[in-house]
Amino acid sequence: MFTLRGWVFLLAAGLLLPLHAQAAGLGSSDMEGVCLVKAFRIGVGGMRLPTWRPYLLLKDGSAYENPKLAPELIDPVQSRESEARRWGSWTAQGGDKALSMPGRNPMVSAQCLPPAAAGMSLQGSYKHVGGGGTAIAGGHASFMRSNTYQFSPDGSFSYSGSGGLISPGASTTANSARSGHYQVHDYAIDLRYDDGSQAQLFFYADGGKLLHIGDEDYVPAAE
Repeated sequence: MFTLRGWVFLLAAGLLLPLHAQAAGLGSSDMEGVCLVKAFRIGVGGMRLPTWRPYLLLKDGSAYENPKLAPELIDPVQSRESEARRWGSWTAQGGDKALSMPGRNPMVSAQCLPPAAAGMSLQGSYKHVGGGGTAIAGGHASFMRSNTYQFSPDGSFSYSGSGGLISPGASTTANSARSGHYQVHDYAIDLRYDDGSQAQLFFYADGGKLLHIGDEDYVPAAE
């Protein structure tokens, strides 16, 4: 029988464990890589824009579509139950990867990207512009948001975001700004904000021309 002291000891031990040790997440030994497939997204005003959708390939032959969180936070058992349509399978097809997802035609990857080296440094300003609305279909409302990360090789970063809804007779805008320190490893970026909060997001880099953070692409911002 556990005593009160025993329960207190177990609770304290659990709190001291690293976050990834407490969750049934994915480690580097579970991952085969990340491959991209051409898709489309909705942009400002409802425009349909081409994009490259990432798939996280696991060594057991399964594939997870468009992750947002760092792999170490993804519990594959729980995820397969709660979002089954984002899970499929992959096989090697020459130098490419063939993917099969529920309810869709087979797909072939266009490009596969390696994980980031531990301690990889980032430099420069990267921007994402997204939105939605009905203007493209003859409606009157458009929504736009813009997010920018400024990274420095010393491990510091700043973030700014803005968004607005534009429609006849009414417009709203909102802005935000934060700063902190980052750390990159495998397919993850850890963001530790100066206010004490933190986020662990999915990440990959395509040379210096693109950073993928969370579930969004960021390209070098114009000087």
